[in-house]
Amino acid sequence: MVTTATFVLVHLAPGDPLGGGLDDPRISEAVRAHWRAAYGLDQPLPVQFVRYLANAAHGQFGYSFAYNESVGGILARTLPRTLLLAGTALMLSFAAGIAMALVQVARHGTATDRVIGAASLAVYSLPDFWLAQVALLTFAYVVPLFPAGGMVDPVMHPYMGPMAALWDRLHHLVLPALTLAALAAAGIARFQRAALLDVAADDYLRTARAKGVPERSVLMRHALRNAALPVITLFGLALPGFLGGTVFIEKVFSWPGMGSLAVDAVAARDYPVVIACAVVGSMLVAGGSFLADVLYAVADPRLRRASGAAPP
Repeated sequence: MVTTATFVLVHLAPGDPLGGGLDDPRISEAVRAHWRAAYGLDQPLPVQFVRYLANAAHGQFGYSFAYNESVGGILARTLPRTLLLAGTALMLSFAAGIAMALVQVARHGTATDRVIGAASLAVYSLPDFWLAQVALLTFAYVVPLFPAGGMVDPVMHPYMGPMAALWDRLHHLVLPALTLAALAAAGIARFQRAALLDVAADDYLRTARAKGVPERSVLMRHALRNAALPVITLFGLALPGFLGGTVFIEKVFSWPGMGSLAVDAVAARDYPVVIACAVVGSMLVAGGSFLADVLYAVADPRLRRASGAAPP
């Protein structure tokens, strides 16, 4: 369904991939017809769609008009870069968000709770492209702690040793990953705080406290696990959401990933690349939902018993 919808929408949009180069009035109609026939753009839309599905079923997503190479090769190069950025930001955001929620619940109703809540709400309300630009100006120019953009140093990286090359890559990763993680961590903290407060008055927590269990253990070992289900749902859908968020982050920080690729492909009307990016995104959504179901079963023993699995 995603492939069909994306295919129809991009082909119904004004223009075509060859329009920018063939709209010159000095180019004859015969030349225009030749190149459109060479790329199959002269065929009816249903014929193009069936041909595309047949190729995609064999793992061939076509040939990029803008990059002059196979779409599979482009995705193999850019998708790991985006997954590195999004995966790093995902881990950082959930670690920071859950930690902030635990601090807020442990100090519920105090000034610390109110300050963290107000700060998280303020950060959560910021546009991602604006925060990325502010972070870039602040930490790459005003206080030059990190590189201004790119994935590695384009001059020195090829001559670095393994450890120096790894540090160079991590140094370029820190600022975009932290910017992307900050936006998500604020929302995660609010979700996790609300979930923890929902179980805060349950009997098993009062029993644990009555037995003399330290408050930290009550929150970490008892409350957090039982309040994790809403956040697990958020985690399962977060990776596809992070891929969407990387569009602005990658453009601002010049990170050569799939987000930048999708933006450039839309601008160039590079149909095969646009459709392939949409298909990859939909696969990640389905994979995230499956991962959420698996984590649900891990976190909630009732689901394992309902499915017939033996309890641990």
